[in-house]
Amino acid sequence: MGNKTLLFLSAIALVACGSDGPSQAPAPPATDPAASAPPAVGAPPAATTTAPATTPPAAPPPPAARDYDHDGAGGFDTSVEHVTSPARTFDVTVWMPKTAGPHPVVSFSCGTNQTAAGYAPYAQRLASFGIASVLRDDPGAWVNTVQVVEDAVYVVASWMPAALAGKVDLAKVGLVGHSRGGAVSLLAAEHGLKGKVAAWFGLDPVDNEFLQNPGQYARTDMGAIGIPTAFLGADVVGSCNPAADSYPLLYPKSPSPSALVVGKGAGHEQLEPASSCTACGVCSPAGTADPKVVLGYSVRYLTAFFGRELLGDTGVGAAFEGAGAAADVAAGRVSVTAK
Repeated sequence: MGNKTLLFLSAIALVACGSDGPSQAPAPPATDPAASAPPAVGAPPAATTTAPATTPPAAPPPPAARDYDHDGAGGFDTSVEHVTSPARTFDVTVWMPKTAGPHPVVSFSCGTNQTAAGYAPYAQRLASFGIASVLRDDPGAWVNTVQVVEDAVYVVASWMPAALAGKVDLAKVGLVGHSRGGAVSLLAAEHGLKGKVAAWFGLDPVDNEFLQNPGQYARTDMGAIGIPTAFLGADVVGSCNPAADSYPLLYPKSPSPSALVVGKGAGHEQLEPASSCTACGVCSPAGTADPKVVLGYSVRYLTAFFGRELLGDTGVGAAFEGAGAAADVAAGRVSVTAK
């Protein structure tokens, strides 16, 4: 084969197989075999880079309740006022904050034969926090409960708007009752003062004391009372506070929201100072708890309840969480239930 023939065949081979010369097509970019290989079985996942998560701001803690275990900073005046209703005349004791009104107001119905002096620690604590109080002495064991209810309604619905005009806020009225006064105040809230009362607190309320002949029972319409309620009950039940007529009967019938504080070893008469309690010692059996401790937490819980309902203090909590309930429960002083 001649030289020309060899040169011609060599050129054809170079075109078919390519060459290292400038006319060669660019090679594909090199790749890392480890990067393209599938991960080994059981190997941890490859690390990835992500943007740091945004942490939402923490919710603010609930506000702390005021210190209802001590009097507030506000001053107050006390006076005895004369009330004349279409049916009767009687006196009331008024505890009025010295600051400009109108103030929320609480009307007390005293226990059988008890006087306003027996509930002065409650009224004083309320007034020191800016809540006025009106207390009427109980007219006596032989006065029919229906009559006492009528007087309680008249004080709130007719006398206060006239005699305390500008001093009290009639849109923020609370009722309190101890013993028979508990039934009196409940009946007033359920009927004559329906829609005019913002809240009710019962100090070991009794719905049908012996020989009172109330003619009607607060328990009947308890479920339709329509306002927040709270009970502070004495653990020791007896002649003055039978379980069939007191908080063990009434609290289950109360609608939500309601709370029950039961004083461990507390007696019915220990909710008043012994020095101001009329005929203390009549109720049997007596309480076994320290009377100063019982009165102390009773005043605190009552004031905290109205601080929540009339002053808008949400720090108190539905079950008095912000008013010392946990410490009292841990110390065995009380039990607390709420619904």
